[in-house]
Amino acid sequence: MEHLGLPDLAWLRKMIVERALTRGDYILAGGARSDYYIDKFSLFSDPQVLRRIARLFTPIVAEVNPDLIGGTELGGVVIATAVSQLSSIPLIAVRKKPKAYGAFADEYVEGPYTRGQHVLLLEDVVTNGGELMAAAARLGELGLTVTPCAVISRGLAPVRALIQFSLPRSEPRTEN
Repeated sequence: MEHLGLPDLAWLRKMIVERALTRGDYILAGGARSDYYIDKFSLFSDPQVLRRIARLFTPIVAEVNPDLIGGTELGGVVIATAVSQLSSIPLIAVRKKPKAYGAFADEYVEGPYTRGQHVLLLEDVVTNGGELMAAAARLGELGLTVTPCAVISRGLAPVRALIQFSLPRSEPRTEN
């Protein structure tokens, strides 16, 4: 990302490799197979690391100037909460499925918002960006303007992210 300095990018990549990266054969949220997995909760569970990652969004918050910080269920809500606390901008959470109980059943969004507000919508790790773009579309249907952004992009999504992170496969694949 153009706003981050090389030390910030180097630190985030180092944290990913040291704390969150595992090798194996994994099926990702979108159904794709990968020979590595990024366990973002290994990063987010450390309050000092989470705070530093949240601070990396400071230039984006200044540029976008949102009315709300939004987070996608589940990992996006964690990072959005930290960014909201640092920026003093109110938070909304966007569910994958509508809430099925309580006073606001059948709603995707938790937290107050007003039609026309601008939301910086945060996600943790994206591969193809499908979940993030679906959440952005749901907010758009409610009359909100949305700027989607992720902490980590695995390089396949047309989504702005703090860091593009991809690794060469451990073995060449020949199937499509």
